[in-house]
Amino acid sequence: MKNTILKRLTLAAALGTLAFAVPTAFAHGPDKGHGKHQAKAEKDYRKAVSKTQKAEQKAYRRWLKGQSIPREYVDERYYVRDYRTYNLAPPPAGYVWVRPYEQDKTYYMVQIASGLISQIFGR
Repeated sequence: MKNTILKRLTLAAALGTLAFAVPTAFAHGPDKGHGKHQAKAEKDYRKAVSKTQKAEQKAYRRWLKGQSIPREYVDERYYVRDYRTYNLAPPPAGYVWVRPYEQDKTYYMVQIASGLISQIFGR
C-alpha cells in the first residue's frame, strides 16, 4: 500500500513538472514551426496523462462472477495455495483461488485455462 501511494505521488510530481514545463518551453515567442512543436508537446502530454489514468484504473480493479480476470493475474505468484486458512473451499480441478491485490481481501476462483471467474469470496 505504501508502495502504491509512493508511486502515485511520484507520478503526480512528474505530471506536475510536465504541466509547467510544456507551456514555458514555448514562451520565447512565435517563430516558424512554433505551432507544430507546441501541438506535439501537448499531444505527448495528453498521451502521458491518458496512459497514467489507464494504469491507475488497471492497478486496482474488481471483477464480477462470469468475467475474465486479466491473464497477468492467472500466475503462480497470485495463487492462494493455503485456501483453508482463508475459509475457502478447495478449488475443483482446473481452477485456482487468486488474490490479485495483497492489500485487498477479495479472492477469485478462476479457471486456469480461460481466466473465467466462477466464485468470489470476501467482497
